[in-house]
Amino acid sequence: MTPTGMPIFLATAPVDMRRSFDGLARAAREQMGRDLTKERAMFLFVNRRRDLLKLLWRDATGWCLLCKRLDERVVTLPSDIPDGATSVAIDARSLAALLDGVVRRRTTTRDVVREARAAHERHVSRVNQGTVSTSTTDNLERDHA
Repeated sequence: MTPTGMPIFLATAPVDMRRSFDGLARAAREQMGRDLTKERAMFLFVNRRRDLLKLLWRDATGWCLLCKRLDERVVTLPSDIPDGATSVAIDARSLAALLDGVVRRRTTTRDVVREARAAHERHVSRVNQGTVSTSTTDNLERDHA
C-alpha cells in the first residue's frame, strides 16, 4: 500500500490527530521544515498518548493518508533522536516497527488503582496466612494514610 524507496521522516513532537491532509502537510512544513509539494517523502506523525499514528505522503495523483490506532500497544520513538530535532529520518523497517507498536499497556488511573488494590489484597492475604508480620501491615497503612 505504501510506496517503496521514499525517505520517511518521523515528527519528534506530538501532533493533534484531528488534523487531516492539509493540517498535517502544514505541520510538516512548519514543524519539520519540509515542503511536501516539492519533496517526495513520507511523513509520520504520532499523538501525545502515542497510540495513534498518521502517515502522510503525496503520489502522482494526490495526497495519501494512512491512519492507525493501536489498541493495547504504544509507539516508542527511537532513542537516538538528537536534542532539538524536529524530525528524524527512519527506514522502512523502523516504520514497520513503529506501526506495530510495542507491547506495553497504556497506564490509566484505573489501572494504577486496580494494581494498588491487588497488591494490597495480596499483602492482606499474606498477613492472614501469617507469612508477614502485622507490624509491616501497620507501617503500610500508616504510610499510605
